[in-house]
Amino acid sequence: MRIDDSNISTEMSETERRSIFSSLSIIAATPYATVPYIRNLGIEEFPEDNSEFAQNEYATEVMDQAEIWEDRVTISEISFDNDNEVRMVISDDGD
Repeated sequence: MRIDDSNISTEMSETERRSIFSSLSIIAATPYATVPYIRNLGIEEFPEDNSEFAQNEYATEVMDQAEIWEDRVTISEISFDNDNEVRMVISDDGD
């Protein structure tokens, strides 16, 4: 997963950036209901193929989960390259 943080405030510390990247990566890679005590975290449907429908379903679910679990940033875009690698564009909320 590649995360584009060019829209993040320059005032954010490197430690906080790494924390956000880690959080988003965990959200995007965790199967739903597999985290003890946080059963509503995770992704229910991982894309099984390169179809646009499967990729859109995954992107929507990641964005919804990130909105719940990572409130320091907003995901503005999720796209896939030819190798099905995920690219996520994030921005801070201006806080």
